[in-house]
Amino acid sequence: MEHTNEHLYFLNSLYRDFILPTILGSEDKEILYWAGKHVSRKYDLSDIDDLIEFFDMAQFGTLKVLKDRKHTAVFELSGQVVTDRLDSQSDEFSLESGIIAECLERQNGTPTEASATVTKKHVVQITAQSD
Repeated sequence: MEHTNEHLYFLNSLYRDFILPTILGSEDKEILYWAGKHVSRKYDLSDIDDLIEFFDMAQFGTLKVLKDRKHTAVFELSGQVVTDRLDSQSDEFSLESGIIAECLERQNGTPTEASATVTKKHVVQITAQSD
């Protein structure tokens, strides 16, 4: 099982951190965000529990809700996958932000945008704001 997880991590990293940015060029952040919204729709992610399970299954890292209020939600994305990405100088989490934004938009029925910031070593915070 360990070999399979390492293989999946390598493939995810290869696509996310090298191939896609090379192909997409300077528009990569916007396109990955948009793609994340489409991924959320494709997999019918419309509640936070499904979102957390999806992040785990996709090996994006461990997603935890830090704050869930009417117009703002704050998530923490952590784990070995996130640590490895940050250690390799990859701090781009637009795809994950788009997935979260669309999930919350579907859940609450209001337009929602999300963005990610690295708050401290090996931890990413994603904040979603709705109208």
